[in-house]
Amino acid sequence: MTSRKSESGVDIETGESVFCASERLRSVVVVPGNVVVSDTETITEFRLVNDSSGNHVKATSRIAVYLTPNPNSREGILWQDVNGKAVAFFDYDIDFRRLEPNDSDGRTKS
Repeated sequence: MTSRKSESGVDIETGESVFCASERLRSVVVVPGNVVVSDTETITEFRLVNDSSGNHVKATSRIAVYLTPNPNSREGILWQDVNGKAVAFFDYDIDFRRLEPNDSDGRTKS
């Protein structure tokens, strides 16, 4: 983990509680004769949905992928060409709902 930031507040328009988190990660995989380095950043915004249960959170997550600044590789040259900016983005919508105890399918037991 190379960086982590967060902030929270309330959306003025919807009144929903909002929490945002960002993490930067560098992973290094070493295998005989090869080293693979990757840099990613994950930014996620969580919103507590205003419903009667209080057990519903929606999130939007974006993963940004960066090239690494290795001057001895083709990727390092491309990193200079893009000035260290992200080269790929992956977006996800996530819906969290609290399950009742011993309830694996999310249905409320009667």
